Amino acid sequence: MAVGTALGIALATLVILSVSNETRASAPGAVIALYATLGIAFLLFYRLRVTVEPDAIRAVFGIGLVRKKVPMADIVRADVVRTRVWWGYGIHWTPSGWLYNVAGRYAVRLEVQAGRAVMIGTDEPEALKAAIDARLAGLGR
Repeated sequence: MAVGTALGIALATLVILSVSNETRASAPGAVIALYATLGIAFLLFYRLRVTVEPDAIRAVFGIGLVRKKVPMADIVRADVVRTRVWWGYGIHWTPSGWLYNVAGRYAVRLEVQAGRAVMIGTDEPEALKAAIDARLAGLGR
C-alpha cells in the first residue's frame, strides 16, 4: 500500500504540474483534495494486522477504522491460498470470496458456515493457518 500511495502521489504531482496555472487557479481546492484523498486512503489501509482470538479472527486495517471480524464458531476450515495478481489489494469481492489484503499474494481462505468465504492476506500464511487450526481444534473441529 505504501508503494501504491507513493506512485499515486507521483502521478498526482505529474498531473498537477502538467496543467496550466490558469487551470490550477480555477480549482484551487482540487490539488488539496487530491493529496488529502491519497493521504486518508494511506492512513486507512497502510497495514493489516490480523489476530487470532479465542472467539474470533480480527483483521484491522491502518489506524483501526476499517476492520473485519470472523467469529470462530462460523469457521468450517482454513486453507492457504495464492491470490491472483488482478485481484489486487484492499477489500473487495473475488471469485473465491471476499478479500482483505494490503500486500503480497498469499492469504488464508476461511470457509464459513453461512455466507461467502473470506480471504485474509498475510505475509505468514502458514503461521496464521496453524493458529486458526489450533483454535478450531480447541473447539472440537
